[in-house]
Amino acid sequence: MINEISIDEIRASVGKMPPEEREKALSLLSSMKVDLSKSRGELTGTGVSAFIFQNTVHPAYSHKDVFVKVVELLVKKCPEQEELLFRIKGTKKKYFSRSVSDFKHGYERIRGTDIIVDTNDNAAQLNRRCQRVLQAFGIAPSSLIIIPK
Repeated sequence: MINEISIDEIRASVGKMPPEEREKALSLLSSMKVDLSKSRGELTGTGVSAFIFQNTVHPAYSHKDVFVKVVELLVKKCPEQEELLFRIKGTKKKYFSRSVSDFKHGYERIRGTDIIVDTNDNAAQLNRRCQRVLQAFGIAPSSLIIIPK
């Protein structure tokens, strides 16, 4: 008999791990399509003044801006891992591509790369996608703090 474990229990267990082990666990869970992101519906209709990531405050003007800047920071820091982005997909659409033709509207190129991201979504979905990107890179989704207006 297999014991079922909830996402909250996995999240708590991973949070207690030493940093190196946590990074490995987050990457492994992401590759297994275990999504530890939390939907934050309360973000819809809210503004952003900045976000805190990696102990630095970054200015931002929208949730889209936060998403794009987090992806830019990660790709700049770990260019050898940029392929991890292409594993993150929705049920009906791609979120990352190298071709503009994959998106109808609401897309942006990541500065310094040929990566194009889908930004055509609401604040809650962009935040959740941001958390999934962090997890794929082995970073705890809770490490991103959004500062509202």
